[in-house]
Amino acid sequence: MKCVSMTDVANLAGVSKSTVSHVINQTRHVEEGTRQRVLEAICQLDYRPSSIARSLVLKRTNTAGLLVSDVGNPFYHDVILGVEDVALAHDYSVFLFNASYDLERSTKYIHSMVDKRVDGVLFMSSRMSTELVGELQRHGIPAVILDWGEHDVEGTATLTVEFETGIRQAAEHLVALGHKRFAHVSGPLDLWTARVRRDTFLKALQARGVGPAQVPVVEGNLRMSGGRLALRQLLQADPSPTAVFAANDLTALGIILEARDQGLGVPEDLSVIGLDNIALAEQMVPALTTVDLPRYEIGNLAMHMLIELLDTPEELREQCAVMSQQVSTSLIVRESTGPAGDPV
Repeated sequence: MKCVSMTDVANLAGVSKSTVSHVINQTRHVEEGTRQRVLEAICQLDYRPSSIARSLVLKRTNTAGLLVSDVGNPFYHDVILGVEDVALAHDYSVFLFNASYDLERSTKYIHSMVDKRVDGVLFMSSRMSTELVGELQRHGIPAVILDWGEHDVEGTATLTVEFETGIRQAAEHLVALGHKRFAHVSGPLDLWTARVRRDTFLKALQARGVGPAQVPVVEGNLRMSGGRLALRQLLQADPSPTAVFAANDLTALGIILEARDQGLGVPEDLSVIGLDNIALAEQMVPALTTVDLPRYEIGNLAMHMLIELLDTPEELREQCAVMSQQVSTSLIVRESTGPAGDPV
């Protein structure tokens, strides 16, 4: 079957190819009657414009790169959906890249995005560097960055999570239940987000009379395996904690599974709180008490911010103040927390 071309559309509509191009790409005003003839011809021939040709005319590929820390973490499922829904509404396609917390791997993916001529990039990876952003800047590619501390980079937008409210509520909840022996299982502490979650929890407990020296911190890997290993280490203390706050839900689920294997009841012997509120948290037995991050909202808002950056002329991006937005957190109480029992 012969592929329909722009020339075929032009011939049927009785106009020039350039007129068809102007109608499709909206690059110049076309008289309404002529525009309707072109649209009818497109419909009749079932013509689909070449995305490559359009990108050459508009100097856009209508694609975005999305770099995530760990595609195996259910947290990113709703983030990706939020990104895709906004992208689809703006006729954008999204390339997904899995960094796996590896900076070298991320660097290779950034080079790939540049080669693919993506219009913009969403950084949803905890492991970041100024070099990654700088590589995009050199090619005039704007970026939105999730939770990268105090690094403000011209031509980028930042989206931060306000952890304090949700984590403070978590600490208050455990104290109200009568717990006095606490522990924290963090993410890798070379990650800014891991340090923020740790420090926020310790600060919240300190405000309630529990000093940081009284709260052991075990460094995990943000996966269930790290939660299991961390609990084995914590159980060697005498007495061991009666309440653990984990840096994310996967870590918390690993702690619960290991507690079960060690013959401990959750929450009878050990209360556990996570962070993320992934779908599995509610389905777990016992259902996990967790600090809720609005995952879909994060993806949705990030893509909206990228679209806004792309609609700002390149020469004005660096003159503008860094665009920033913030999302809030809150505690969701379920079955994995209960009154303090005797130390194990």
